[in-house]
Order: sequence, then C-alpha cells, then structure tokens
Amino acid sequence: MNAQPATTPPSSDEPSVAGVKVRPVLPLVLYALLVGSALLAFWAQRADTAPEPISRFAPWAFLAFAIGFSAYRLALVAAKRYSAFKAFSQILVAALFFMLLLLPQVVQPQQGAIAPPALLDDRDPRVRALSAELLGWRGQVAEAPKLVALLSDPDERVRAAAHGALVKLNGGADLGADVATWKERFP
Repeated sequence: MNAQPATTPPSSDEPSVAGVKVRPVLPLVLYALLVGSALLAFWAQRADTAPEPISRFAPWAFLAFAIGFSAYRLALVAAKRYSAFKAFSQILVAALFFMLLLLPQVVQPQQGAIAPPALLDDRDPRVRALSAELLGWRGQVAEAPKLVALLSDPDERVRAAAHGALVKLNGGADLGADVATWKERFP
C-alpha cells in the first residue's frame, strides 16, 4: 500500500504563509504609488486651492508609477509569467491616463473678470464685435441699448455683430439697419 499524504502543498514559485501567498515588495510599492499618485492627481485637478507646485507635480508622480509598472509587466512577460496582451493593454491604459492628466484643467472665471457689457467700449474693434456677439448669444436683453449704440460704430464688423445680436434679442425679427427703429424697440 502506498500512503499518500492527505493534503499536498500547492507547488508555487511564490512563498506563502498559512496558505496566503506573500507578494514581493515591488508590486506592493507599485500599487501604493498608483493609489498615492492617482489620489494626488485627482485632488490637484478638482481642488480650487491646490498649490501650483502640487498641481504641476501630480501628473509626473503618476508617470513614475507608469514607468515602474511598465518595467514590471514587461519583466513578467519576458519571464513568460504574464500575458503579453494584458501587459501591453495595461501599459496603454496607463499612458492614456497620463496624457489625460496633462490636459489643462478648465478654470472658472475669477470674480474680477471683465463682463462682456464692459467690453463694448474697448478700443479694439474685434473685442467690441465679440462682446456684442456674445451678448446676443447669451440673450442679455438688458444690454440691448448698448448694442443699439454700436450700430453707429466706425468699424463694419462691430456694426454687423451688434445688428446680429439685436436680431437674436428681438426673437429673430430683423428691424433693418435703421438705428432709430432699434432705439424704439430697445429704449
């Protein structure tokens, strides 16, 4: 009779303690770097009060993780212990995430930002024209008298933008190029 042991320990290259595999230090460090850099990046992107140096450092902390992660995955692929497709897919996702972190964040206008009605008196005719157009798109009927005054502007682009904005503010009805007619409509 052959006596076989009741339980055979699983054959594995990784050490285990009480049946739980003990991971090498490098993957643990990589995952800690992943969590830390991702939290830092998200906080820097979302927080209005994040200091400028931290906002600049955050994507590069994630890049440090991505480089270490890529080297680790490629070493596993070279040792034939990990799927090449999975490794390259994960490296691609890490690279795409890094590029997303490099995109500039959208900054809300400051409290002291100049509003379009104030720009209707700017020296630059392009600024006046864009301000007039913006007022029309925003539907700011209260600013219509200022737009009527721009119908007499020396620059053709400003006159055209003011006219187009007034037409929008008038519900799409064009009253023509006569300034007096527009003054009657928007006193």
